[in-house]
This record gives sequence, structure tokens and C-alpha cells, in this order.
Amino acid sequence: MARSGILTLFAALGLAPDAFAQPREGEVQAHYLHLDDARLGTARMEGFETGLRAWTPTFGHGFAIGADYLYTHYSYEGLPTRDRDLHRLAIPIEWTSRGATSVTLAAIPTVATSSNIFKDLFSRSTGDDFNLYARATVERGEDQGWGWRLGAAYDDSFGDPELYPIAAVTYSAASFALELGWPRAHAHWRPNDAWRLGIEVAPAGARWHVVSDERDGADFDYTVEAWRAALTADWRFASHWGIAAKIGSEFDRHHDFEDDTGARIDVDAESTAFAAIALRFTF
Repeated sequence: MARSGILTLFAALGLAPDAFAQPREGEVQAHYLHLDDARLGTARMEGFETGLRAWTPTFGHGFAIGADYLYTHYSYEGLPTRDRDLHRLAIPIEWTSRGATSVTLAAIPTVATSSNIFKDLFSRSTGDDFNLYARATVERGEDQGWGWRLGAAYDDSFGDPELYPIAAVTYSAASFALELGWPRAHAHWRPNDAWRLGIEVAPAGARWHVVSDERDGADFDYTVEAWRAALTADWRFASHWGIAAKIGSEFDRHHDFEDDTGARIDVDAESTAFAAIALRFTF
């Protein structure tokens, strides 16, 4: 698919963040995201996500462990198919070295499957429901001024799992931060200690293994390609509590799956607006 104009703009700017580079605080975050109704080929589709994410603080010799659960629901009009309920659970294990130049390695065991399998995972799952993703970066930077990051990742951020590069130039100041690279984007401004305002862009692809009980156990991969660009606002309203909101566009979208008749649906989707809210507790 041809990349849209907004993707070309961000790629030219090279904005890209990577959260793995800094020692982590302990965190628990719940979020909800709504995708507006839009065309899916000749049909229509809308959706939402709910998720829960947790991380330990960095402990020992630079280790942190997380858990990231995401439930995605897509509903359709004009297709002979049921709505899709898709589940994803990742358990990232991360190690970061200390020093002016830091190395971060992450292994990310992931299960991504349909609702009928996820709710009975231990008896119905197969190897097709599981993946092992990974990320490795090397970074050098200071609290103030310019830095850099190089690395690679293997995951399904672009739909089908693939290996892709990470490269960024970073800049930090007292109230402003910017990262220039690929593939994620983030720039933010802090007017005070409580608020952070920003802009971000990131791939929003994913792949799930689906088993269709309506078709006597026929299985297929549900693959999504997409990008999200958003304006963000983050308010730390208490010492350990924060709330974040995003509004933006999901664009350059493509869905590949099978309907309840077994026909393949491999079509582009219209760009659509989304809004998200998250509640976070840090410790």
C-alpha cells in the first residue's frame, strides 16, 4: 500500500521514540480507545480497545518485567461475518545496562488469538497462538542535549511479524524532549511538573490467530496494518496518579482475514478518528 501524506511527513522528520531506553518506574495503567466507523472495502467497520499494562520498577542488575493485556473488538456492516473479539497478552522481560552508553535487550513472549481460544487457552491453544518477539537497542544520551539510539526489533507492529531497524537522534531540555528516527514518533513539552503535552506517531499493526467455530474449527490469521498519529495530554494529578488522553487519526489501514463463509477479506480501510483515555498509577 502507498503511504499517505502524513506518514511521508513524519518519516521525513524522522520522529521516533523508544520507551525501553530509560530505567523504569513501577507502573499499572488501564486504557480505553475508540475507533470511529469507517469504510472497509465496500463494507463498514468500527472498533474499540481496552487494555491493562503493568511494569515492575527496574531491579537487580537492570531487569524489569511487564504484563500487557489488550482486548480488541471489531464490528462490521455489509460482511457475512460475526464481530471479531481478539485478545493479546505479552510478558516482556527487559534488561538495561548502566552507564553513559546503555544497552537494552527485551524478550517478549506473546499470545494473540481469538476469544474462543483465549478463554480456554490451556486446553485449546496451539503453537500458532504464540510468538516470541524481541528488541535490542544501544543508546547514548544526557539529561540535557543531544543523544542517539540504534537497534532492531522483531514483532508484528507492521502486521505480519518482521525484523525492522530502530534509529533515532534524541534531544532533551528542561521542558522539551524530541526523538528523531524510525519507526515511532514522540515530541513533548512540559509547561509545569503536572502537565505534559505532545504529538506522537506509531505503527499500530498486529496479527492474531483465529479459530472459527462457525466453520468447524477452520483457522486463519487476522492481520492489521495501520499507523496512528495523535495529539496527547498527560496530567499528573497526584504524586502517584496520572491520567492521559489522546485524539488522532488511524490511517494507512489494511485488514486481512476470512469471513464466516471462508472468503478472504484482504482490503484497505478508510482512515478514521480515534480517541483514548488512560489511568496510570506509578510506584
